[in-house]
Amino acid sequence: MTTPTGGAPAAGGGGTAPAAGGGTGGQGGAAGHAGPPGPAQPTGAGQPPSADGSPGAQGGGENGAPGEPPRSGPGTESFEATGAMGQGSLRHDRLRNAFANVEGDVVGGDKYVLLLDGGRRRLRTLSPFLAEPVRFAYQEHPGLPAAREALAGRHLLILRGAPGHGKTAMAVRLLQGMGATTTYHLDSDVDFGSLADLLERGGDSIERGAAFLLDQPSGIDGLRGAEYEKVRGTLALAGAWLVITVSSTELTDSELLTAVVDVTEAPGPRDIVSSHLRWRVGDAVRDRLLADGGITTLLGELLDGLACQRAADLASAIAEEWETGELDPEAVKRRFARQADEDFDIWMESLREPSVRSLAIALAVLNGLPQEYIATAARALRERLEDDRPHVLMAGPGNELPRVKDPFGAPRRRQLTRLRAHAIGKEDGEPGQALEYKDPAYPPRVIRHAWIQYEVQSELLDWLSALVVHPAEEVRVYAAAALGVIASESYTYLCDRVFHPWARSESPLRRDAVAYALRVASRDPWIAERADMLVEGWFADRSEPYAQATAARAYGMREDPGPAVAALARLTVVDRVAVAVAVGHSLTDLLERNTDSTGLVLRTLHERSADHRMRPTALLSFLIVATEVVVGKDEPGVGNEAENWPKLLYLADRQEELRGAFIALWRESLNHADFGGNAQQVLRNWATVAELDEALRSMFQLMVGAIAYGDPRTGRILRRCATDWTDPDELAPLPLTAAVVHAQLDLEGV
Repeated sequence: MTTPTGGAPAAGGGGTAPAAGGGTGGQGGAAGHAGPPGPAQPTGAGQPPSADGSPGAQGGGENGAPGEPPRSGPGTESFEATGAMGQGSLRHDRLRNAFANVEGDVVGGDKYVLLLDGGRRRLRTLSPFLAEPVRFAYQEHPGLPAAREALAGRHLLILRGAPGHGKTAMAVRLLQGMGATTTYHLDSDVDFGSLADLLERGGDSIERGAAFLLDQPSGIDGLRGAEYEKVRGTLALAGAWLVITVSSTELTDSELLTAVVDVTEAPGPRDIVSSHLRWRVGDAVRDRLLADGGITTLLGELLDGLACQRAADLASAIAEEWETGELDPEAVKRRFARQADEDFDIWMESLREPSVRSLAIALAVLNGLPQEYIATAARALRERLEDDRPHVLMAGPGNELPRVKDPFGAPRRRQLTRLRAHAIGKEDGEPGQALEYKDPAYPPRVIRHAWIQYEVQSELLDWLSALVVHPAEEVRVYAAAALGVIASESYTYLCDRVFHPWARSESPLRRDAVAYALRVASRDPWIAERADMLVEGWFADRSEPYAQATAARAYGMREDPGPAVAALARLTVVDRVAVAVAVGHSLTDLLERNTDSTGLVLRTLHERSADHRMRPTALLSFLIVATEVVVGKDEPGVGNEAENWPKLLYLADRQEELRGAFIALWRESLNHADFGGNAQQVLRNWATVAELDEALRSMFQLMVGAIAYGDPRTGRILRRCATDWTDPDELAPLPLTAAVVHAQLDLEGV
């Protein structure tokens, strides 16, 4: 970003600001001005919001309307929205992980999306219920060493064999032997032409060291030698691996025969049962079970011609029946018969205690979050579900009354074993543990099972209603995503009970929850069509500004930024803080998903700010985006001292086409009667980050020069801000940033 030194106004700055008349209205807050409050700070502006995120009972109102919250000043919704750096980027990460959690069996975090068949498909990690038995109980195939050598040399291998020969387990074992960082399970309907083209476009498409399993692809007859060579070459460049399993007669191109390893022999089913029992119950118990006369008879009856997977299932049925305290061969037989199709239901129904079932549901909703959040949520759910009728207590042998509730009844490690879950480390190296299901497909299945199979709908909605206004944002977004799972089963019911009332709520947290839930539920085309009509109705309802704010948040969840930005731009005509904050948050969400839309957002806000009716909403939206969107150290050119840089400043420094609207919006914001204090708050936030990083300070200095060029009034505002940053009473002074601001303003002569 260059600083003008003469001639035309700076970078499309729009000439001089309105005539000077002292400080801007609404000054205060983070900027620390000591002058009198402007019209934006009526009495009561400092009152904090209520516990559920609503503005609270504050005197005065927007545009002077009684009973409505003030527009700006400490404690208001607008000041909270512009008060903390990087909240939009954090929200983006939390939403991405929350949506991944309830979409089931997909990868959250920074994992990429494959574009296949013209559509977006998230990658699924290999289920631990497939990976762990292979890792700990695999009975080796006779041809495994030769297959391992072939995969090491080619990076792509086709395992061919008849059904029941254990090809999938052998493929997983081969990939585990390659030392892969992560193993992904590709969908069986993958299009090989699209996969080859994607991988050929660059090795950056593949995570280095990753492994891929493609089990029984439906379109194997579409794989040709040329595509095989493309995929193999790109896998080799990335140090990645792919194993495909097919039946004996599925290949149609003779050029693929060099990639084929035939699986002609399978491990013995009795050996598979033995190895899986050893893994499940240990050597000593395994030996006792296999020596039992009833089990011996059962194995003789069932093992003949049994496929590898079914032999493993039989071992699981025996172990689970033994864990109940009994060993009835007939019960084992019944469990084994049901296991293939009803494993999940059998497991879920085995969680009979209210405490364990409550923990299972809480874990499903908050999967992967710190254990303290999950434990607290589980207890709150259990209290809602417990029978509150009087109990008759019988004294025990020692004349002691039993405990009705025993929080020390079962340690967490034993509960996690029953829940098929485990503890993991918290993010970013924070001490403590988080909890998650081993299989990422479980969270949405558990939520749906609880909603459909039991008469606890009111209790679940009441519980989730409390979680969506939880103090921790990650808990709120995960709970809202769970509501989306429920809405995918009972859309009309949730519209009546939740979406309509919450859309008109004073609480921005409940309005956000509606947008997040609709985003999840709209994966169903039937729901997506009706949700669009629902949001359009809120959007056009001028009598309900809160409903319009909810519509704005729903547009922020859209994938295509063009139509979404256009819709949000139309809402700037609504001069209400709740709507402006919602527009700002939604523009932030859109930018986080698509940085290329930054120019569109800045131009749109600049155009809208030219109209006095739309100016307040447009400017507050800009300030929210300026606060919430940051870039981290992994971006090119970002310094090593500050953790995050303001993204708009970072992009404007590198993209000249952004600077005109960027500088003009800053200038108008600093001079605005209502939101000048918010602008100074955001400027102070940026200055705080710049204080830590010399490269960012230089960028900040150039921005100050461009804003102040040819505009003495704005220059005086900037100088007052810099003076306040080094005030003797300032608790966190910013001497380095203040110095560069003063130096730049001296250079500009203002």
